[in-house]
Amino acid sequence: MFVGEENEADAAKRAASEARAAAWARKMADRIPTGWIITGAGAVLLGATAAFGGLEPAKQPVPEELSAGEHYVGSDLEIIVRGAEVGGEVQGAGVVPDAGEETVIVTLDVTNRYKEPRIALAPHTLSAVRIDGVEIVRSDAKRVDDNSVLSYLQPDVRTRVRLAWTVDEDAVAPGDQIRIVLPDSTRSEGAFVTRGTYWSDVRTGAYVTLTVDAVPAEEEVPEL
Repeated sequence: MFVGEENEADAAKRAASEARAAAWARKMADRIPTGWIITGAGAVLLGATAAFGGLEPAKQPVPEELSAGEHYVGSDLEIIVRGAEVGGEVQGAGVVPDAGEETVIVTLDVTNRYKEPRIALAPHTLSAVRIDGVEIVRSDAKRVDDNSVLSYLQPDVRTRVRLAWTVDEDAVAPGDQIRIVLPDSTRSEGAFVTRGTYWSDVRTGAYVTLTVDAVPAEEEVPEL
């Protein structure tokens, strides 16, 4: 066999070997679940990102600064803070201050903008409303029109609510300016392990600055 014929035979063997190897690789690739490929690609991407300083954290929106009477929408609620009062024990408030405490009453209009009823004092609804920098000891929520306990917020029904809180007696005084914290959150729909609708990542959506009035004397429970 001539030299040229030997080279041609070697080339043919190499080509056949490469073709078999390529066919085997394609066959193995077809057997790998697509999810593994995506996961692997994600791992490579995260590794490359980490090498250049990591992912930048998502920027949280700056809370709005509002005044009494202004509309706020967040956590699937529409809220209008009307005013605040402070006094001793308030008739029908639903909370009773202990010695060294006082009662703060905040009046607000609330509309549940979600399609189903929601628990009124849940962490993502009215339990997330508070006074900035003031610890709340006890709380209750009632409807202003009939003084009934507010258990649920019905869809698309504006309700005037009286939130009552007990706080330390030196925390708030008539004439003070306070900032009411209003919530925002992220609504999700459970699909696998969890089911139903839930609100998470509860955070400050707005501050409402207002001046505190004194509870009218006729609304306070006389001291014995």
